[in-house]
Amino acid sequence: MDKATSTQDEAHMTTPELIKAHGYIPEIHHIWTEDGYCLNVHRVISSNDQVPIKTDSITNIDTAVINNSSEDFNSSVTPDCHRVLEALKSSGADSKLPVIVNHGLISSSADWVLLGPRKALAYVLCDNGFDVWLANARGNTYSKGHKHYSIKNREFWNFSWHEIGYYDLPAMIDYILEKTGHSELYYIGHSQGTTTFYVMLSERPEYNSKIKGMISLAPIAFLSNQRSPLFKYLVHFNDILEWFQWSSYFFNFHQFPRNKWQTRVFGTLVRNAPCAVTKSFCNCWFYLVAGFGSDQLDKSMLPLILGHFPAGAAIKQIVHYGQLIISGCFRKYDYGAKENLKIYGSTQPPKYNLERIKVPVAIFYSDNDFLTHYTDVQKLVNRLPNVVEVKKIPYEKFNHIDYLWGRDARTLLYNRIIITLKKF
Repeated sequence: MDKATSTQDEAHMTTPELIKAHGYIPEIHHIWTEDGYCLNVHRVISSNDQVPIKTDSITNIDTAVINNSSEDFNSSVTPDCHRVLEALKSSGADSKLPVIVNHGLISSSADWVLLGPRKALAYVLCDNGFDVWLANARGNTYSKGHKHYSIKNREFWNFSWHEIGYYDLPAMIDYILEKTGHSELYYIGHSQGTTTFYVMLSERPEYNSKIKGMISLAPIAFLSNQRSPLFKYLVHFNDILEWFQWSSYFFNFHQFPRNKWQTRVFGTLVRNAPCAVTKSFCNCWFYLVAGFGSDQLDKSMLPLILGHFPAGAAIKQIVHYGQLIISGCFRKYDYGAKENLKIYGSTQPPKYNLERIKVPVAIFYSDNDFLTHYTDVQKLVNRLPNVVEVKKIPYEKFNHIDYLWGRDARTLLYNRIIITLKKF
């Protein structure tokens, strides 16, 4: 099988299928939140730690309402889960400390495995003795289940990253600790994955005791100095986006198009396009958000990336980030003075109390990341009480997406992450 064919095939694979194709063993876990969402979390296991398990029974929940009447509130849906757990116990794999790796806005678990063996962060962690769990936040392509609503219901999409932090992360943490028998775990977040972590511990500080250490990649809490031309433009239409959200289901920007037709069309166009056309596409999409000038994105990976990204988000997540840009504060969703008074007891939304975050935090940032300006990073550092390391990526053009797909991400970043985790 040549490289082009392999890339084309992987563009159509799910995250568990990619993990299996790369020589590792996937587990698929469905985790239920307090407010009724079903999260599909993917575990990555070294082939040396466990006997192979079947992965062809992945439940398709894209458009269905999850019926939970015949199963526990939180349960793995892998058919031979009990045999898997026994195998893990006997092999010693469960003795490894778990690490949750959480994606950013419109991303998914797939982004942590696309670089392949020895290069992707999920595999680097796994190869260095960590028990790797890849998160999927509500509303992305893997987490579209709910006890009462389908994705056709507007009520399903009534969430921001606040709810992801308040409900999703605690549900994942509790589930993973219960399954593995550990009392604490590591957490790695990129972009929105950092935002939701800060929300969780600001709102539910009891979870401090369950986190051994946290890695913040391209942290986002304060955004007043962000430089993305696309976000600078969109923020002027924040009120219109919010109106679309509530006016009708048909205006819901709940997910970017993501289906087999999109994958085939984008993949074919990018694979066959002249280099100049491909570069123009990157400039018009990725670089407008992430930062211009980086040479870390391999052109040959674009069909693969576009098979998995974008992975979906609620419009309320976008609007909430827009509010942070406008206000310059890290605070809860602004519903307007009248509704704020009802919900929060004040006309202004409350700020998140970052001083409650006692977990040791290591922050990695880059100068060319349009979304994380150094001034905003420093503002965050000054408010977090236990920052143990602030590290700039040693490549001046490293941008927001290079954390995921940069050709030199392992040498520039991932190896340092391993060192930092082992220091916690």
